Amino acid sequence: MPYSAAVPSPDGDRRADVVPPRRTLPRIRTARLVLTPVRGDDLDALFALHSDPRAFERDSTPPLRQRAQMRHVLVQWCRAWVEHGQGYFTVRAREDLALETPLPAGLLGVVGLTALPAEEGAPLSAYWRLRPEVTGRGVAYEAMRAVLADPRCGAPRREVIAVTAARNLSSRTLAARLGFRPAPSRRSVPGGRAGDVLLVRPAPSDS
Repeated sequence: MPYSAAVPSPDGDRRADVVPPRRTLPRIRTARLVLTPVRGDDLDALFALHSDPRAFERDSTPPLRQRAQMRHVLVQWCRAWVEHGQGYFTVRAREDLALETPLPAGLLGVVGLTALPAEEGAPLSAYWRLRPEVTGRGVAYEAMRAVLADPRCGAPRREVIAVTAARNLSSRTLAARLGFRPAPSRRSVPGGRAGDVLLVRPAPSDS
């Protein structure tokens, strides 16, 4: 899956608190989904997702093993919303629809964009991860397409990158549908993990 995946905390992050939002945050609705900025009370659902080996089957990073690791990551994700007004969304099915083929209840996945100021041009980095039960149903495409199109998320004005495992054909296919293309070979891959590839969605001025 793309860059900015969950990274274990070396000390379990026992002292960290999940930062509450201090501003009005964007909420996105699509034909089937509602996307809401991650919150502290998403911890258990996010850990269930990020500790599921099936959600990392073709990834170059392993699933999490401890709830404290997810808490450490969630603190950073919440802080990104507070400090930058952009970040990751939880994805759930809309409850006001009667779909012919309904989606499962609860958390379906997490998607979003975060800034990478250390990278040249300070691109946004895309991330998506879904429950295995809903893969192949267009959920990630519908959610990420909405995030990339929403001006509040910054993508219409910025270069967006995605880093995924070269062997992850489903993730690369989704990225291609969203407008990402392979980066030039001279460009380094953020994260430095062997087997990863860098995909780029150019800013409008670069296209």
